[in-house]
Amino acid sequence: MAHQEAARRKCFGDPKPSMLINEISKLFHNKMREKSEELGFKNGYRQILMFLSHGDGVTQLAIAEATHLKAPTVSVTLKKMEAEGLVRRETDASDMRQTHVYLLDKGRDLDLKHREAIMEFEKVMLQNISKADEQILLEYLKKIRDNILASESSSERTPHIL
Repeated sequence: MAHQEAARRKCFGDPKPSMLINEISKLFHNKMREKSEELGFKNGYRQILMFLSHGDGVTQLAIAEATHLKAPTVSVTLKKMEAEGLVRRETDASDMRQTHVYLLDKGRDLDLKHREAIMEFEKVMLQNISKADEQILLEYLKKIRDNILASESSSERTPHIL
């Protein structure tokens, strides 16, 4: 580990927050992709599953806004998820332009297994970090997220669900 850090510093100098956030994000993404594959679902489903597990029956547009995915990406992904029996889509009876999405039992099971994997990996990430330092870290990360969202247009300000 020390050798990798020395090599990184030689190439890039002392790490900047953005570099560390990017590196951590990539490491986390890779780990979650591996876990998704182990559990038998596509990594692209992860954000949608997690969002729907907090309350389904939402519109495709709400999913796109909350996950920061493009609407066409959400539509294509939901079509695949529906074919795999993870979600059900229903057209709104009072507004035929809107489609509501519901998580099915198979989708809930996958989401639960994935959440358990995330909790296990979170233990790895936070080992040797006190609860007090974890709270401070969370506050700083929220501030960073809020700063980025504040710099975007108002239509893109919905917090990201992990």
